[in-house]
Amino acid sequence: MTEDGHIEHSAIHQVLGIVTIGAVLASPFVSLGLQRWTLTGARGSMVGLDRPLIAPLVTASLAVGLIHLAVISDHLAEDTATGLFFVVLAVFQVAWSVFFARQPRPAPAALGMIVNGAVILVWLVTHTVGSPFGSHPGVPEPIGVADAFATGFEAFIVGGTAMLAIPRLRVVAARVRYAVSAADLAVVMTLAVMMLTASYAMADIAINGGHAAMPAISGH
Repeated sequence: MTEDGHIEHSAIHQVLGIVTIGAVLASPFVSLGLQRWTLTGARGSMVGLDRPLIAPLVTASLAVGLIHLAVISDHLAEDTATGLFFVVLAVFQVAWSVFFARQPRPAPAALGMIVNGAVILVWLVTHTVGSPFGSHPGVPEPIGVADAFATGFEAFIVGGTAMLAIPRLRVVAARVRYAVSAADLAVVMTLAVMMLTASYAMADIAINGGHAAMPAISGH
């Protein structure tokens, strides 16, 4: 790839980074706005007691979905099956965030817990013993910045949805909901800083022609 090609590739990542930052910063307000539509709460809804937990979970799912969306092109270039996996995963995580904001019920909470838990399991396998198939079977993948943040968000989603989906854990959710909601701002700002830093780093790599650090920054 020529230097112009690297710069163009980096520019795409920068645009995705800016879009991600804007969407994530806006997501708490969007999710709270969506929740107002279900103010009375449909039967079986958790709007009310657990309402402060919904916005952080929606924000985290939207954030991790956008992170996965940003790396789809890289994975499609390496392996079609892996790229398609990230397409499906990104669409699910973004769609789940919108749906769960509108319908914060135990069933979608359980679905989010199971899917994100499975993704974490896949991540552990591919980063410890390597994937059994793909372009580099049996070779553990490097852990990048975005990679680690995405897995951290998924772990947060698993923990939060477990407290909403499992009856015995709802008591815990009632006690910590305000602390979790307050931590949402810190989560969003951390992601924004991370994406901005990664964007500038990728621009520097593209201009200087150093490609070894690219996987470590973008991850996955």
